[in-house]
Order: sequence, then structure tokens, then C-alpha cells
Amino acid sequence: MRYLIDHVRKSVHRTTFANDSCHFHTTPAEKREFSEDHTYIKKLIEEEGFEECPFCKINSVKPNIKDM
Repeated sequence: MRYLIDHVRKSVHRTTFANDSCHFHTTPAEKREFSEDHTYIKKLIEEEGFEECPFCKINSVKPNIKDM
């Protein structure tokens, strides 16, 4: 799975479900990154205070990242 990481809002988006409701487009491109590294995403959430985007999460049928 591919993720969009917003370092300004400290949020993680699932690229498949990311849309205008997520507001990631207001973050400068240099403060965003893409990753498919699940270990890195889990570390951001558990250790660095990032959160899963609620708009992406509600549209997803996948389990929470923390549960994986």
C-alpha cells in the first residue's frame, strides 16, 4: 500500500483514498513524501505523533495501521 505523509499536519494518508477533504494539498510539496514502507509508517504513528487521516481511514476497508 502506498502512503502520503504530510509532515506539516503530521498525518498519514492512504493514496488510494486521499481527496480534497484531507487538505494535504495545502501543505507545500517539500513537506510531503510518499512511502510504501509499513515499518516507517508505523514508527511515525507510534513514536512521532502522526495520525491516520480520518477521511482516508473512513473510506478504507483495510485495518488500522496500529493493528498490523
